[in-house]
Amino acid sequence: MATRDAGGSSSNGGSDVTVTGVRPNRLTSWLRDRLAHPLARGLDLDSPEATAVHARLIREKPFLRRLYLQYYREYDAAVRRAAPGGLVLEIGSGAGFYRDLHAGVRSLDLRPGADVDVAGSALALPFRDRTASAILMLNVLHHLPDPRAFFRECSRVLKTGGRVCLIEPYVSPLSRRLTKPLHHEPWDEHGGWSLPSSGPMTGANMALPSIVFVRDRATYDAEFPELPVDRLRPHTIALYLLSGGVSMRSLVPAALFSPLLAVEQWLEASGRSLASMMTIELVRR
Repeated sequence: MATRDAGGSSSNGGSDVTVTGVRPNRLTSWLRDRLAHPLARGLDLDSPEATAVHARLIREKPFLRRLYLQYYREYDAAVRRAAPGGLVLEIGSGAGFYRDLHAGVRSLDLRPGADVDVAGSALALPFRDRTASAILMLNVLHHLPDPRAFFRECSRVLKTGGRVCLIEPYVSPLSRRLTKPLHHEPWDEHGGWSLPSSGPMTGANMALPSIVFVRDRATYDAEFPELPVDRLRPHTIALYLLSGGVSMRSLVPAALFSPLLAVEQWLEASGRSLASMMTIELVRR
C-alpha cells in the first residue's frame, strides 16, 4: 500500500505525530503496539531487512495473501482492457508476488533489497516512449513525493490505449474512524499533491489519492487530459485492516476471508461511505 516505489505499507518513522500534528489517543497507540507483528516490530522501514520482512509477511500471512490475490484480479482486468503488445510494468513491487503469477511482468522498485527486474523510480521510468501497455501499482501512489511527475511519465511510456491501474487508500466517513486512527501512516486531507523528501518507505499521506482523484479531480482532468480517469471504484471496507497488513498480526483466520469478502461486496452497494480502498484506472489517449 517512494519516491516510494514499494508495495505494501509504510511508516512515518515510528513517531505518533501525523503530518497534521495531531497525536493519536493513548488507546489507539496501545492497540497498535499490542497488535504489532513480531517480525515487523522495531524495523528500520528503509532497510533491506524491512523489504525482506514485508515480502515474507505478504506471502506467509494467509489472510493477507488472499487479499493481495483479490487486488491482483484488479490488475488482471486492467491488463485485459489495455492496448496489447507492450510492456506490463508493476511499480513498487518489491514486496509483492504479482510477477510470480505472471512471468511477462517487468517489476521496478527503489527499495533496498527488493527482488525486482529493474531498480528505479516511478518519477523517472527507465523505459522508452510508447512501449508499455499497462502500469500497475498497489499502495504506492500515496508515497510518491511528486505525483505529477509520475503521471507525466505514464503519459510518456504508455502506448495509446495503455492503462494505469492504481489501488490506493480511500477517504470515507468510515475509513476516517477506522483506518486513520489505527494505521501508522500519516493522513492529511488538507495537504497538497507533493510530499517532503524522505526514505523509500517513510514518506506518505494516505489521503493523497483521494486528494488527487476526488477533492482535486477537476485539477487532475485539466492537467492530464491525455490520461483521463476511466474508472474509479471504492471498495474494501475492513479486509485490509483485519489482515494486519505488513505491520500488524492478522485479526481473523484465513478461513473467514471468503465470507467476509462476500459481505463486503454486498455492502459496497450501499455507496462510498464504507470503503477504505479504491481502484483508479487511467487510459492513455
